Amino acid sequence: MSTNDSAAKLPVYLLTGFLGSGKTTLLARLIHQPGFADTAVIVNEFGAVGLDHVLIEKSDDSDIMLLDSGCLCCATNSPLQDCLEDLYYRRLRREIPSFGRVVVETSGLADPGPLVNALMADPSVAAHYRFAGVVTTLDAVHGRDALASFREAATQLALADRIVITKADLASPSDLAAIGAAATQGNPYASLLQSPLPDACAPHDILAGLQTHDIRLQPAQGHDESTQPPGRFAHLFRYGISSHVLRVEQAVGWPQYAAWVDAMQRELGEHLLRVKGILPFDDGHVYAIHGVHHLFSPPQMLGGTIPRPALGTVVVIAQDISASELGRIFPLLKGEMRQEDG
Repeated sequence: MSTNDSAAKLPVYLLTGFLGSGKTTLLARLIHQPGFADTAVIVNEFGAVGLDHVLIEKSDDSDIMLLDSGCLCCATNSPLQDCLEDLYYRRLRREIPSFGRVVVETSGLADPGPLVNALMADPSVAAHYRFAGVVTTLDAVHGRDALASFREAATQLALADRIVITKADLASPSDLAAIGAAATQGNPYASLLQSPLPDACAPHDILAGLQTHDIRLQPAQGHDESTQPPGRFAHLFRYGISSHVLRVEQAVGWPQYAAWVDAMQRELGEHLLRVKGILPFDDGHVYAIHGVHHLFSPPQMLGGTIPRPALGTVVVIAQDISASELGRIFPLLKGEMRQEDG
């Protein structure tokens, strides 16, 4: 896939977060903003979002609604693939207004992994859309309790590309420091965005610059490094979720990459929560790689200049997998797993 082909496809973002984390409130505020007018939002049901008071027009089909901001909302129980395909062709036939991106709100108890797989690996989706990343909301007041008590909350955090810390206006400075540390411990490679109020974050703040191949190895700007837990490259989180980094210093061959993917699938399977990285290949191009559980999407060719710290970096987030187990697979890429002690 060429860079131009990928850029021409409509970006799809997943908005996830545990029950009560402010995810639905954030979405409800965003759809009122002019910057969200070119967005199609897919939700499970309108009753859960409370959008009825802003509806000004309803299409002939009851599952598509046009909001006063120009944002489209789709309520459906169909599989995500079917909903996205339906939206695309209605857009093409001009049955609904054009949109430039899609935001999918997951339920508070959902594992985002299967949806990420659907966006990355389903051919009907990949024909018109590209997976643009996962945004996870984390409650500054009750988020630590959720992470400690519910595996789903920890998984949502681990799969995030961007973490939005909500309800910051209700939290004490010590609470904010603690939730920042918990967020970084659960996912040291996601960017952090702090929101005192849901409507204080514009769509640009939430979504702009969010790329699944944007690998962050440093704390987000504006966050105190003293909140970072020791060992940024191999944190053991509750429920056995750990993060690891692989550095590849030389170009990778396609057979070599295929053998590595096969080994990851066979030996890790469902324990593999997420893989993302940027690899130089021996065909002279640089590719973004993505995987969730046992499914890997075809590498995407990247254009432009890739920041040096990210080039040749692969991040692996896994559950109940030790560093030594990963160490047996990593050499297939002729790389090494590097761990820091803080």
